Amino acid sequence: MILKLTRPLVFLDFETTGLDTQKDRILELAFVRLLPDGTREALVQRINPGVEVSKGATKVTGIHTLDACGLFWGPPLKKVGQKLVDFLGDSDIAGFNQINYDIPLWLAECKRNGIAFDMKGRHQVDVKVIFNQKENWDRFLMGPRNLGAAVRHYCGRELEGAHSAEADTQATVDVLLAQLARYPELPRDVAGLSDFCMRNSEKNRDDEPAAKVGGAGA
Repeated sequence: MILKLTRPLVFLDFETTGLDTQKDRILELAFVRLLPDGTREALVQRINPGVEVSKGATKVTGIHTLDACGLFWGPPLKKVGQKLVDFLGDSDIAGFNQINYDIPLWLAECKRNGIAFDMKGRHQVDVKVIFNQKENWDRFLMGPRNLGAAVRHYCGRELEGAHSAEADTQATVDVLLAQLARYPELPRDVAGLSDFCMRNSEKNRDDEPAAKVGGAGA
C-alpha cells in the first residue's frame, strides 16, 4: 500500500443536524478503519440527536426530525459512546474537513454525553486540506470543492450514495490513496501527512463550513 501505516487510521464522517460544531448533533456516523495491510473495517451507526434537524440539513441529507428522533432510527449517542470509542482505539484520524468540522463537533458531542475520548497523541490527515493545497480550483467553472468534486477529480467517477455517512467515508479513503499516487512529493507516512495538514488547515477556511453541508458528499 502506498500509505505507510504503523497503526490503524480511522476515517470518519458525520451527518448532522446543522453546521454549528458546538451546538449541532450527530444523526449518523461512519468510521472506516484502514489497517496497515490495506484492509478496511467499517462501523456505521445512526444516532437519535434529541433535537430538531435543521431545514438545511434535511435538504442535504434527506433526514427529517420525525425520523431521527423516532423509535426506529437509532439510540442516543450516550448509549453507544463506548462502542465507538472502542472502535477508534488508539488510531490516528482522517476525513474530509475533519480538522475544522468533524473533530470539533465530535469532541463537543463527547463532552456533552460524558464520553471519554482524547485526541492527545493522535495524528490527523485531512483530505480536503490536501485537495485545497495541491489543486487550483475555479469555483465558478468547477463548482464547490467538496467530496463529490474530489471523487470526480481524483478517482474519475461520481460519488454514489452521497450524504450516506459510510459512502462518504469510503470515498474519502479512496481519494486519499489517489492523492498519494498523484503527488509523489507528499509524505508517505501519517505523521508527515498530519504535519502538512495541520500547517495548512487554517488557510482552508474560505468555503467552510458550507462545503461540509454541501457535503462532504455533494
